[in-house]
Amino acid sequence: MDWFHEWPREALIDVANRFLAEIEFPEDEIRDNIALHMSHVHLSIGEANEEFLRAERRHNYTTPTSFLELINFYKMLLDKKRGKITEQINKLETGLQIMRSTTEKVDGIKAAMEVKMVDVGIEKEKTNELIEVVGRESLLAEKEADLAAIQQMETEKMTEAAKEQKAKCDAELADAIPAMERAQEAVNCLDITKIQELKSLGSPPEQAK
Repeated sequence: MDWFHEWPREALIDVANRFLAEIEFPEDEIRDNIALHMSHVHLSIGEANEEFLRAERRHNYTTPTSFLELINFYKMLLDKKRGKITEQINKLETGLQIMRSTTEKVDGIKAAMEVKMVDVGIEKEKTNELIEVVGRESLLAEKEADLAAIQQMETEKMTEAAKEQKAKCDAELADAIPAMERAQEAVNCLDITKIQELKSLGSPPEQAK
């Protein structure tokens, strides 16, 4: 005996709509189409069971529980797919936010670089002016160094000449010192009596001349 009775198509559609009512769809028409497709799948399995019975002489049954399991499987699969899509959307939004933030930072850096380049241009002009000043001062310093070198050479020549003159004077002084010493000795032998005696002479002797 076959105790299993197939549900009619309308009943299957009604049950599917009732269980799918808790799911939010963009349009009710989508829910209706899914319920219709589920009923079609369930009934097509029943037709396949009849083919299986004729070919294999064995029964294979589909029950209302099988239809409810089909609905629950669809809901589970839909939640899984929606969760994955939601995750991908969140990742995409995060990526877009990072891109916007990066773009804003890059724009800020570009603006700062433009201002900085103006400052760099000003500093470059100042540096060029300073290089010109340093160049002119370097030329002056080189000229002054040349003059200082010439003056140093002249000073060294004068120093050598002074050394030679000093050596000559030292030599002449060395020759004059003995004569000065002898004159000092001759002066030291005179006293006041001899000087008065010398004055009283009308004509000094030859030794005093």
